[in-house]
Amino acid sequence: MRFVEILSCRFMLNSKVIDILKSFSVEEIRKFSGFLSSPFHNKNKKVIQLFEILSKYHPHYGHKNLTKEKLFTLIFSGSDKYASFSDASVRNLLSDLMILAEKFLVCTEIEKNKFLFSEISLKELGKRKLTGIYEKRLKTAESLLSENVFRGEEDYYKKFILEESKSTNSQYIDNLSLHRSNYILKASDNLTYYYLIRIFKMINFFEWQKQYNIDHTSSLAYELLRGVNLKEIEKKLKSGSSYDCKVITVYIRMYSALTDPLNDEKYFSYKNILTENDSVFSSLEKYGLYICLTNCCVRKIDLGKEYFNKECFEVYKLMFRNKLFDSYPGYFSMTTYTAILNTGLASENYDEIENFIENYSGRLNPEHREDAVNYSYAQLCFYKKQYGKSLEFISRTDTEFSNFKYHLKVLALKIYYETEDYDSLYYAADSFSHFINKNKIVSGNYREEFRNFLRTLDLLVKYRLGKDDTLIFRITKLTEGSNTAGRKWLKKKFGEIK
Repeated sequence: MRFVEILSCRFMLNSKVIDILKSFSVEEIRKFSGFLSSPFHNKNKKVIQLFEILSKYHPHYGHKNLTKEKLFTLIFSGSDKYASFSDASVRNLLSDLMILAEKFLVCTEIEKNKFLFSEISLKELGKRKLTGIYEKRLKTAESLLSENVFRGEEDYYKKFILEESKSTNSQYIDNLSLHRSNYILKASDNLTYYYLIRIFKMINFFEWQKQYNIDHTSSLAYELLRGVNLKEIEKKLKSGSSYDCKVITVYIRMYSALTDPLNDEKYFSYKNILTENDSVFSSLEKYGLYICLTNCCVRKIDLGKEYFNKECFEVYKLMFRNKLFDSYPGYFSMTTYTAILNTGLASENYDEIENFIENYSGRLNPEHREDAVNYSYAQLCFYKKQYGKSLEFISRTDTEFSNFKYHLKVLALKIYYETEDYDSLYYAADSFSHFINKNKIVSGNYREEFRNFLRTLDLLVKYRLGKDDTLIFRITKLTEGSNTAGRKWLKKKFGEIK
């Protein structure tokens, strides 16, 4: 590289404001230009000059001419052609532009968010004792929180904000009014509802994390809820608002089902109250609640309750019928996709699964879409006893993607057993054994399940070849236990050779 090029790279433009500008749409660039031109927001004309230069390169900002030296020459050398380059001057100007860009983002969000605008407005109107305008703005804010549809715990937080605002305003205007009011009581209830729902949702995430060997059961959230009498809360809710009772009770039952996976009664209690009251919730919130229902099923399947495969797939079918997956923004969740596939195949809904692959794989993240399709057909072909095709699809799949690699390694071992290719089976089993022993991401429960699968498979091969009756007890114990992967298939294979 020549000296001139090295010097140029030394002063190469690398600023956080560039990252912000890259995220702007063409329309936002136009609006930001107007924002900077307003004396209320900005009085530094050099900042406007800087933005005008940068915006010509939107959205890439990677041009070779876009360096600090070039910017200095264009902005500062106009008045003094002999001025020497000052890195600090350019950096300060870029810093000023970044502060204004952040301010623009905040103003834009307040403009879009009607409730946030009302919240800030009420605070200022109350301080200035502008009672008439305050009351009018308060009615506008309350109208944004109608109780027709529950959109999430933020609804309760917003109600808490309004009751707090009323309480604060009463102190400004008339302390006796505050003494007689129930603003603080309502604020307390709404804040409690917000907190409970938020924590229940977090615990749903913590329960999901357990499969990756992450355990948060000693966290403060779990500790606090252990001391809460949820049955008493449900009873108290019945004496208040019917709307609040329906909403909060659904989340309480969700939490109970998630944290006690061995109790089927709690699962069906959650399912029943959700299906009875799901019209209260927005489409996106309803989607999340039904996904929690399927998470409960998956936990039960992991604990050996194979009959929940069918139940889980029925919940997914219900979600399809109600078009709940259409309400989820972005790509179709890969975790949900594989769960639908696995439960559908385990409950022998092969035609429906084939339709699902064809109709929904196109909605997956393009980065993993091809692997997901190969993985899906590898599983489907195995269940249809098309073992050669299944191995072909396995070979095309990138097994480094965590959702696939464990299942595909187990699937390959099953195929080698079915086709009596024992050399390949033992080679693959040895490789899989090393993998689960060294991989720290594999949780303790899954590690034990996979080890038991390998032990059982080894015993099955030995029994299949030698009919050694001394192995029967050991095979039976492993296939009857809840901590063996692929129990249903292993029991079926054992039954065939007995």
